[in-house]
Amino acid sequence: MVSFEDLIERGEAALAEGAWQQAEELFRRAVACGPQSAQAHNRLGVALARQGRYPEALASFREALRVDPHHAPAYCNIGTVYAERGELEEAVRAYRKALELDPDYAVAHQNLAAVYKRLGRYEGFVRHMKQATRLAARGPRSRGRPGCLVAVVAAAVAVLWAAS
Repeated sequence: MVSFEDLIERGEAALAEGAWQQAEELFRRAVACGPQSAQAHNRLGVALARQGRYPEALASFREALRVDPHHAPAYCNIGTVYAERGELEEAVRAYRKALELDPDYAVAHQNLAAVYKRLGRYEGFVRHMKQATRLAARGPRSRGRPGCLVAVVAAAVAVLWAAS
């Protein structure tokens, strides 16, 4: 029998390879093994969001928050889904909540900066981009944060930064 940890690890590998459906299946199995794991629900949401299945992804992120209301990655991922759908004020609220729970969450600062730039709020953009840069310079810190939908947003930030 495959352990919960193995399912999470294999799901992460599938995400890294872009095998979204395989990741979804592995994270669904992880949720079945550990229904009280915010991480498993959050990661399932990531796999669903990467397939463009945003309503299902949001439900999964919200389930992660039901299990653990302090799971900052779920708020970050909710923000990313809202940003992808163009619901920028909702994205701001979600990223702010992630940062309220974890002020050193570099990815949330970076993603919030990108949304502020899209909104034309350049002061917020600069403030959060500087903070993200400072935090990233400290080195990687994954403390409970794997699974932010950072790839698309990081690419968008890079493009936006280069365009300015």
